Amino acid sequence: MRLGKRLSAPSPPSRRELTVLAITRRRCLSLAIGAAALVLAAAPLPGLRRPLLVAVGSELEEPMRRLEPLFERRHPRIDLRWQVQGAQDMVNRNLEGDPERARVLIPANKDQLEAFAAASDAQGDPRPFLEAPRPIARTVMVAVVWPERAERLFPGGRFSWEALRRAVAAGQWSALGAPAAWGSFDLRTTDPLRSNSGQMLLALWSLDQPGQASVGALKRAVYRPARSTDILLREFISAGPNDGDVALVYESTALLRAAEAEQRRPGGYRLLVPDPTIEMTLAAAVLRGEGVGGGGEGKRFVAFLTGPEGQAVLRESGFRAPNGSGGSAEGERVRRLPSPGRADVEELLRQWQQAG
Repeated sequence: MRLGKRLSAPSPPSRRELTVLAITRRRCLSLAIGAAALVLAAAPLPGLRRPLLVAVGSELEEPMRRLEPLFERRHPRIDLRWQVQGAQDMVNRNLEGDPERARVLIPANKDQLEAFAAASDAQGDPRPFLEAPRPIARTVMVAVVWPERAERLFPGGRFSWEALRRAVAAGQWSALGAPAAWGSFDLRTTDPLRSNSGQMLLALWSLDQPGQASVGALKRAVYRPARSTDILLREFISAGPNDGDVALVYESTALLRAAEAEQRRPGGYRLLVPDPTIEMTLAAAVLRGEGVGGGGEGKRFVAFLTGPEGQAVLRESGFRAPNGSGGSAEGERVRRLPSPGRADVEELLRQWQQAG
């Protein structure tokens, strides 16, 4: 029997083939290293992200929860952190050049930034900000009232300081012809020594009746002043009519919490706007000197807030645009005054402190 042809052993690769193989391997290794570098650049390790601390008023707490992931998606190398601070606390806590202080300040009123700049100037630093504060939104002062109380106190749905003063003086709903079961009349607002909204209420209350006696009447009437506007409104909603009848808050906060109020209390609350009311501008400022985060990162965040994505979140959270558009229909039908000057606010705070 004839056997098949015997297979010969493969010949070794030539020098040229070895050279091509080596080049191919080096090229693959270079491509792999390049791809890994791109991955690291696109998704940096947590330890390589630079923190940026922003101080905000409580009215921005919920918007910041929505803004944080959007901003970090656009700027993956920045770890955005934020703290809620009262308007007055923000001035006091961030005035010193502490390395742990916030890099960006966004109080409820740009006037607080002017107060910050004045205090800094008095300490020998006339230029505390990297650039002029940039407006990001506006809001106005409004009243929220439970429906039955609103019908009794403000017939026709028109807010009246005269009616509110009458209720404050009476102290009891029964003295106003309402059911005795409603108990005492409880006005809710924030502490003007800590919160901008409390200061703006003081200014509105004193427009037609200025003086120590008027401020004293308001202080005696305020039931448990809260330290911030959002905390006040959350307490107002959770406790219901037996713990608060009327609350003076920001329009943005009232609009943001309206759905929660309706869910907790059938019918929700009524939003009424004093005529005139006070309109505030929220502005963001990037601090010089020491702080958590660099000035460049702070500028990027401020630019994001004034851009389309940041503005969309603020509008959805009840804020007006920097030009004053948006907000509630009720707020469009009244006069809007600018915030009072700092000297006027200081005088009102002095009267508040001296009131019994």
